[in-house]
Amino acid sequence: MKKKVFAALMTAAVCMTAPMAVMAEEASQDLTVNLTAEPSYTVTIPASVSMGNEGTTVDVTAEDVENLPEGKEISVTIAGTSGYKDQMVLEAATSPKTSLRYQIISERGEVIETNASTGAVGVGKEVVSFTENSTKQYQIKPVIAGRYEYGVDYTGSITFGIAVTDAQ
Repeated sequence: MKKKVFAALMTAAVCMTAPMAVMAEEASQDLTVNLTAEPSYTVTIPASVSMGNEGTTVDVTAEDVENLPEGKEISVTIAGTSGYKDQMVLEAATSPKTSLRYQIISERGEVIETNASTGAVGVGKEVVSFTENSTKQYQIKPVIAGRYEYGVDYTGSITFGIAVTDAQ
């Protein structure tokens, strides 16, 4: 056993003193960094809107717009409504219950409305868009048709989606 240990130690000592051939290769790598900043902005939409028979004009403002990439825009779309299946209707506290449809005319002049019988939907439709600091307008109007009552308040809500999208 002592001979084996001694032989192993001697082999290790010889290996340490003998020059070892090491093969090394070099490799290079080119690096490129392009830093981009995330877009930032503030979009202000009125918390409430009142309208009469002729509707009203609504201001939407984009401020502090920074780092918006070329070919992109800040898009404000209809994400949902308080109406059943996101229908663009306002409800009155009457008995029997009455409702009143409404429509939005986008900044580009598109009439956005929902209609269960035709399948027209408003969700996803763009209302206004921005590429810089500015104020844009859309119109909202009641659709006076069907059963409705004068002198009562019709109420409801719209939820808007705001996102950076490809410019149209």
